[in-house]
Amino acid sequence: MCRNLFEMRSKRLFVKFVVLFSAFVGIIECNLTPRNIALHDYPLQEHTVQTSDGYLLSIYRIPAVARAQKNGVVLLQHGFTLSSDVWLLRGPKEDLPYLLADAGYDVWLGNHRGNEYGLKHSNFDPTLDRAHFWNFTWHEMGYYDLPNIMDYILEETGEKSLHYVGYSQGGLVALVLLMTRPEYAGKFKSMQFTAPTVYMKNLNAPVPASWIGKLREYLSRLHDWWGYGETLQFARWNLHKRICKVACADGSWFRPIFTKVYSMLGGPVDANENYEHILTDICGSVPVGASSKQLLHYMQLYATGDFMQFDYGSADRNVRQYGQVAPPSYNVSTIQNCISIYYSETDKLCGPEDVRQLGRDLQCAELHRLPYPAWNHGDFVWSRYARLALHEPIIAKMNAWQDGVKSLG
Repeated sequence: MCRNLFEMRSKRLFVKFVVLFSAFVGIIECNLTPRNIALHDYPLQEHTVQTSDGYLLSIYRIPAVARAQKNGVVLLQHGFTLSSDVWLLRGPKEDLPYLLADAGYDVWLGNHRGNEYGLKHSNFDPTLDRAHFWNFTWHEMGYYDLPNIMDYILEETGEKSLHYVGYSQGGLVALVLLMTRPEYAGKFKSMQFTAPTVYMKNLNAPVPASWIGKLREYLSRLHDWWGYGETLQFARWNLHKRICKVACADGSWFRPIFTKVYSMLGGPVDANENYEHILTDICGSVPVGASSKQLLHYMQLYATGDFMQFDYGSADRNVRQYGQVAPPSYNVSTIQNCISIYYSETDKLCGPEDVRQLGRDLQCAELHRLPYPAWNHGDFVWSRYARLALHEPIIAKMNAWQDGVKSLG
């Protein structure tokens, strides 16, 4: 009887532990994108795009507010470990999607496979079929996700082409699309990249490229045995959300500590920035998940300094995948679209020399160096000065394109 009583108590304790653990560490859905858009009384539509290889992506639409203008369609694409949430933390009069909608644009916010809005597949479960579901990198995002999203938007709106703004990895995937599926070149009206992480030879990293190369070799062997999986999904944990609320609240003495940690990863936060009231939302929306293979591909870019497809680590495996010993190189000089690129001299994750090299290699590129002396990677979407320094010039470029077409008509 004592044994049975002990077993009952043990089971109860175990159940209580599971419930408590789940409450703090369990994965939750934030849905910040639809919540924030609805909060500010903007019209909102949610759409699901199924890619040709089976991933189900939630994308969001803010129809033009100034309907009389109807300036066309624009797609905004987020960066690595981010989601559509990244565009919506400051609110109307500040964030690019709202400004575009106010200016008469039909705004679409894209999401890629692997973030919190891209965790479904027609055949695979991200947990049960982990090795299959997470077997992708940003190459597949450019080859499948972006063109399928564009086709869906153009069919839905009846348009033949759209404007495009890609932040960080959002620029990279657009280049992959244009190099691998050049028939999509005519579906872009204008293309504008902010802090594009394409070439990474001059990345300001705290460890040498040779160390990253060795670490990548070790992790690649580990993944060969274990299979690819999800990584960097902390922002979807209950515990992470709770820590953000405590550590980043206005007046919290933990706040300088979080800012210091953030500075180590994303670059220093200028004293004049401090991100005011949005720091909790920044903390709570980054990072929201990626494939470990995707991370390895970025490590490869930095370790080798070459812009190539994913290296499987051996001649035999590369031959099976690509039909050649080394992975194919991406040749951006084949791209004919004109691209406007915005960058900063102090961006820790997007080296200015790498951006200038990209500008030289493209057939048609217009580089815009931002004037602020301490502008870093996150500032391209979160800075209090982003509207004046970045968003308004982006909209002006689109307006100029629209005006040029109207004058020809």
